[in-house]
Amino acid sequence: MPKIDVRGTRVIDLSQPIAADIPVPPAFAPPELRIIASQAQGSVSNVEQLTLILHEGTHVDAPRHFFSDLPSVDELPADCLIGPAVVVDLTGRRGDVAIEARDIQQWEAAAGKAIRPGDTVLLHTGHSRHWQPGEPGRAYWANGWPHLARSAVEYLAALPIKAIGVETFDPDRVDLDDMASAEFLTHRTFLPRGILVIENLAHLDQIPAARCQIIALPLKIAGASGSPVRVIAVV
Repeated sequence: MPKIDVRGTRVIDLSQPIAADIPVPPAFAPPELRIIASQAQGSVSNVEQLTLILHEGTHVDAPRHFFSDLPSVDELPADCLIGPAVVVDLTGRRGDVAIEARDIQQWEAAAGKAIRPGDTVLLHTGHSRHWQPGEPGRAYWANGWPHLARSAVEYLAALPIKAIGVETFDPDRVDLDDMASAEFLTHRTFLPRGILVIENLAHLDQIPAARCQIIALPLKIAGASGSPVRVIAVV
């Protein structure tokens, strides 16, 4: 097992909050936080119950998300999302636009920062600015989002990278009103290779350099296809 060496002087939270009014796909029920016990009502402590679809908010997709015979989230190594990461600046790509391999390669050339095998690749498009509570949050999905084209998927899979992280519901182009029609090329290419998918990231603009370390720990939910994660960058 490779040595884990995470060093830095600053921690940046890359996670979106979980609340009842966050953006969720139209077919998904929003999170619900129900009060079980309350000191204000005379209980000895405060206790809440969270009802949450595991693919809402900032979360990781395990291989089982698309492949029933592949590992569930509790079967992933504990260090599956700990290690080096690279922030690819694609802030000029907005809306329903495909990210090609040449876009990533042009960034690598301009930044002088090659993506390395084993990196977690964080795609900074600025789309997270649309993450808002309530009705304004429709902009997070209603007009599409930057997604990976086939050339980019094949380029990253060939390295191979460790994980992909995006500021959107999905690294693929998806019609959220007809999800069954989507090809899900990124998921179907990456997950069988053990390349994990992190969705709904935030604050990538706060990472001051192209390279950082990330730490994200999925919950150990038996048999689950994904899990909420608190993702942090260490710089």
